[in-house]
Amino acid sequence: MNVKELIAKAAKHEDESQKFYLDALKLVKDPASKVWLKELAQEEIKHKEMLQKFDASKVMDFKPDETQDLHITEFLVDKDVSEIKDFQDVLIIAMKKEQKAYNFYVSMAQSTENPEMRKMCKILAQEELKHKHKLETAYDDMVFSEN
Repeated sequence: MNVKELIAKAAKHEDESQKFYLDALKLVKDPASKVWLKELAQEEIKHKEMLQKFDASKVMDFKPDETQDLHITEFLVDKDVSEIKDFQDVLIIAMKKEQKAYNFYVSMAQSTENPEMRKMCKILAQEELKHKHKLETAYDDMVFSEN
């Protein structure tokens, strides 16, 4: 796999994530969940567009923003989309999806000898971590506001 193929694979992943959020939208009744799912689906479209515009020849020059991992997701039990009952469930499922995508790109970066591929995987991992961070922050705000 080369950098262009990896970008295409990542764009496909964004399509799948968007479909997931739109499918989940059909299952929720909670207005806050509906708003978040619509927003998450829109973000996946933006991510795909960003990937499609990314100049693979400049991968070594690109400097992704560093994002802090709050590690909240690691302490939560994964759920199936059919188990969505409220906004908290939406956040848990979304965080777990972002964690899995992050883990995939980190493991890809570790498994390749190609420096461009490694860098692109790290860029993609950072993007997934940004998504996860946003969701974890919302989850943290929600959990602590309820206590």
